[in-house]
Amino acid sequence: MKIENVIKKFNSNIIYNCPKCYNDMYIENNSLKCSLNHTYDFSKKGYVHLINNYKSSKYDYKLFEARDFIFYKNFYNHIYLEIVKILSGHNFDILVDVGCGEGYYIRNLKEYFGYKYFFGIDNSKDAIEFAVKKDKKNPYMLANLSNLPFASNSVDVVLNILTPANYKEFTRIIKKGGLLIKIIPTKNYLREIREKFYEQEYSNDDTLILLEKNCQILSRNTITKTFTINEEEAKNFLEMTPLTFSKNIKLEDINSLQKITVELEIIVAKVMK
Repeated sequence: MKIENVIKKFNSNIIYNCPKCYNDMYIENNSLKCSLNHTYDFSKKGYVHLINNYKSSKYDYKLFEARDFIFYKNFYNHIYLEIVKILSGHNFDILVDVGCGEGYYIRNLKEYFGYKYFFGIDNSKDAIEFAVKKDKKNPYMLANLSNLPFASNSVDVVLNILTPANYKEFTRIIKKGGLLIKIIPTKNYLREIREKFYEQEYSNDDTLILLEKNCQILSRNTITKTFTINEEEAKNFLEMTPLTFSKNIKLEDINSLQKITVELEIIVAKVMK
């Protein structure tokens, strides 16, 4: 991809945040640069790399290929449609998907809200490189959750789906009156896989307690669907989830997985300013 086409995807009116010194960064020529001359070049691969001393993530390319297959089959379309409904009722210009993975949600949101800015942020190079191959419209940044590359009070919405949160950073970058859309698993999420490999029932209580300490919850909604799946779909579900990271997936596991439940809790909140 030509560098000028990569840069075009980034909003030059936005003030970015330097991950080294936390000063403001601006687009200058083919780079993001701060007042102390810390410079991050845009890549022909389609994104900007902002992690110093990068270490590979356990979330690898194979996992994102499996996720992309599952998303393509519309197993998460009911979740996407709920996000569209929330955003349609809120005035926003800039949304940041923190932990965007392969970019499924913002790739589709851009098609619906074409005049808005959607940024994809992830700390996995495999995720970002997969995302930019699939998405030619949105800007992507390889960045850490501990220092998000946006100036304070510059973002309208943070989307945080099935990934860790940093409420200090969310509070810093979200504008007053902005939203956090936090999506977390319920005890029934992929329960057919959990029951196969784990004895203990999952609880999201700790996640909710932390969220309530840092945010004012505006709404909570559980969205659920159970699907009948074939062998290929079962294989990809088993390969796309961290639930199986330490597990040896056998053919009998694939063949026995004939149904899957995609149930998530969607929480809309305001950070405490």
